[in-house]
Amino acid sequence: MGLLAISLSLVLAVWTATTASAQPFVGGLSLPFADISTLGLSVGGYVLTPVVVFGALVWDRLAQRLGLRDRNFGLKPQYTVTLQWLAGAGMLLAAWHVLNIAYGLSGA
Repeated sequence: MGLLAISLSLVLAVWTATTASAQPFVGGLSLPFADISTLGLSVGGYVLTPVVVFGALVWDRLAQRLGLRDRNFGLKPQYTVTLQWLAGAGMLLAAWHVLNIAYGLSGA
């Protein structure tokens, strides 16, 4: 679930990046902002990255913790580590989406 959410968010980030153009930001610094018409894609990407990926991480931690009570349960620490890395990548993708959401809502 986490890998699928990151993949979809990456597709949405690339899609919005195709409409990006450099806009003045602060003190002569220009940053690429996506077109306002892609605001919905940025919102969808933001929901997918931190919310879904961190939800999957929390779900995994709870399942692994509760699974310790069952003697037939096998721990999968590599799955947890993978989800932790995906959560970090999700935060980077979320930063792009939040930047575009803020730019779109600012009415610029």
